Amino acid sequence: MSYTKYNRIFYKLINTSLVILVGISLFFSMQSDVLSLDKLSNLFIKFLFFLLLLLFGSILFLKKSHLKSLLIWGHKQESYIFWIFFLFVFLYQLFLLHYLKAFPNFDAGGLLSGINHPKAANISNYLSSNKNNRFIYFFNFFIGHFFGANIKNFQFINILFIMTSVLLLKIIATKLFESTTTGYVAASLFMFYSCIQPLFLVPYTDTYCIPPMLVSILLLLLGFQASKRTHTSCCLLLSGIFFAICYLIRPSAIIFGIAILIFVLVNLKNPQVKQLILFGIPPFLVSMVTILFTFNIFIATQNIIKIDQSKEIPLTHFILLGSYGDPDIKDSLHGTWNQSDVDLTLHQKSKSAMVSADLNAFTKRTKSRGFSKTLKFYLQKYSNITDTGVIGYHRDGLWTKFNYAENDTLIYKVQQIYSDHGAFRPNFNFIIQIVWLFTLFFIFCGLFNTQDWHVSTVSLTLFGGLLFLLIFESGGTKYLFQYIPFICLLSAVGFVQLANKFSKTK
Repeated sequence: MSYTKYNRIFYKLINTSLVILVGISLFFSMQSDVLSLDKLSNLFIKFLFFLLLLLFGSILFLKKSHLKSLLIWGHKQESYIFWIFFLFVFLYQLFLLHYLKAFPNFDAGGLLSGINHPKAANISNYLSSNKNNRFIYFFNFFIGHFFGANIKNFQFINILFIMTSVLLLKIIATKLFESTTTGYVAASLFMFYSCIQPLFLVPYTDTYCIPPMLVSILLLLLGFQASKRTHTSCCLLLSGIFFAICYLIRPSAIIFGIAILIFVLVNLKNPQVKQLILFGIPPFLVSMVTILFTFNIFIATQNIIKIDQSKEIPLTHFILLGSYGDPDIKDSLHGTWNQSDVDLTLHQKSKSAMVSADLNAFTKRTKSRGFSKTLKFYLQKYSNITDTGVIGYHRDGLWTKFNYAENDTLIYKVQQIYSDHGAFRPNFNFIIQIVWLFTLFFIFCGLFNTQDWHVSTVSLTLFGGLLFLLIFESGGTKYLFQYIPFICLLSAVGFVQLANKFSKTK
């Protein structure tokens, strides 16, 4: 694609904005208490010391040519390395599924338990208020009636969703950046965050939204790259279906759609973009609206569960939740769920009254803080969201409850690695944090060296996602997971660029 001077300025502006946010994240991540050595076991500290000696020895005694040879060998064997890692991770998750004996709590647990009791008042009230979780409830409801409502069944299906997402991300990265190496690196990095950490234990919107999001992106990409108009129309028609499903599962996961729209507006003169607008956007909108309209009809006519749509919580409620917290207490939660804000909204008699009460409370809260404390609050909130790659476990937990085995058994020791307050959990968190620091570092490097539309569109998506989390309810790393695929894409680009520079020979 050819670029104008203004295109390049726009792409550079987007990348520079994200560089600033990533730089702030890197700063906060290096200060995270996940890196505290006093929480680690003595054996793990000895292991780290051994690794540092090994690394230091490699730097001293290995020649630069040897390191280049190692990178070149890794590049040649990347396919075998990836598929071995993929198979290992899949078996690893099945092993954990069998032995961990963990059950989801809070919203995820309540939605699953409501499958067997659809007439219960609590699930009816919950879905009446929380419009965003209706689709996942009915999706799980039909799965439960076909395959059984055992929690293990949903956790296994969640594994399949996550592993499918890994493959989809690999395909997207390969096609978007025209590099199989970037595809393998991005998918491997995503496996580290989505699979090594047992997110499959909680079958909820965090993981369910990723496959339809990635399928929609892949179809958009195929439609954009298609040479025939009919192919563009078909791809965008299907993309609209999965875009709507993604929205129904988790509305905040469709930020990429806004990024694509901005990209289209910036490149209106490009022939490929013109074809996308004329022959792709209409079928995309038709299929998206059809799915959303059909689901709304289903909600209004179904008799499985009683839903009172007049009790729906408005969007302003999540802005109010996003402003909750004390800027003077660093280690408290910022911008997350709290009972007082929920009570304020639910005690109103109508949706318009809810909106008015939420906005008044938000305005009053912001004015009472003043500019400096408001800025301090949102910096602390941003830190809560992005200062670690430990998804969910770090502050808000992963919404799991463990049935612990007897002490000193193998199962008990495995549980101590993954449970929120397990004895070996800090060791596990430390490893993840080190990888997270490198992940952010490679994003930082990659954004400095690239100003094309491929990287900038992904950058714009991640930038928009981070701003969304700052404004609306979040307050913990669990909310960041929906944007981890874009983080992995950008990090893979930076890693491959640096590896290529290092391995080049005269």
